[in-house]
Amino acid sequence: MAKTENRDIVNLMELIDEQDESIFLKVRLSIESFGLNAIPYLEAMREKSLDDIVISRVKMMISSIRVQNLYSELHNWSTMNSADLLKGYFIISKYLFPDLDEERVMAKVEALKKEVWLELKTGMTPFEEAVVISKVFFEVRKFKFNQNSMSVCDSLCLNAMLNSGQGFPDGFSVLYAGIAQRLGIPFYGVKLADSMFLGYVYSDSAPVPDLKKDLRFYINPFRVGLFFQKEQIESNLVKKYPGNFETYFGACRNQDFIKQILNLMEDFFSHMGKYEKAGDVFSLKKALEVE
Repeated sequence: MAKTENRDIVNLMELIDEQDESIFLKVRLSIESFGLNAIPYLEAMREKSLDDIVISRVKMMISSIRVQNLYSELHNWSTMNSADLLKGYFIISKYLFPDLDEERVMAKVEALKKEVWLELKTGMTPFEEAVVISKVFFEVRKFKFNQNSMSVCDSLCLNAMLNSGQGFPDGFSVLYAGIAQRLGIPFYGVKLADSMFLGYVYSDSAPVPDLKKDLRFYINPFRVGLFFQKEQIESNLVKKYPGNFETYFGACRNQDFIKQILNLMEDFFSHMGKYEKAGDVFSLKKALEVE
């Protein structure tokens, strides 16, 4: 609990057991308007209350406040800071781990980045740089795919992957691209229908390369040394999706990469019958709908 009590919040806490739903709705909106400042009060009430209705309402408000806060953070990242892919990844990881310490998580990110940086040599080709990143990930760090379907959602979170060394393929793709981008190596996500590749995007003339036109080659980050010329992938896409080729052509924005992780979270929650959580994640995706 805060050292200095907010009397307005304290007074509203006394009305959480209001039986009239219309009045409670006003109380709920008033409490939620205080944002994260209301959470310590709500958590204190959840711990001491024996009323199932009160506990249910408190849990609902805590969840709502946190989702609203994450929505704002994600929207701000999408509009102002999307060049930092791993910042966006950290934000959505807080949905499952609301008490995450950003400084600690990013310190682990920087340690991984330093490991890669120490292996890079001046004059390396982009392909050689890709081999180095894959080597550090899967030979030095020995990152592995999580085979436990019950913990897929946790394995999609940045902190969980860094802590356990296990994760879901799309999560590793975001981590790979995020580390590369922080090192000035322009790898971006490539959303194919049944997998997530990465693409090297570079322009000799334009300061900001075009994610579609300036994609030079594709890589599979999970198989060291395996890369594909642009023409190889695109000819296969034309054959596989003759009427929908443009959907899968080229690299995607960092916002779309983060959205892919949210898509997987939403699918997992729906599959597990956790429809409220699936709804939360669906609402978070809307924060990324910025042109």
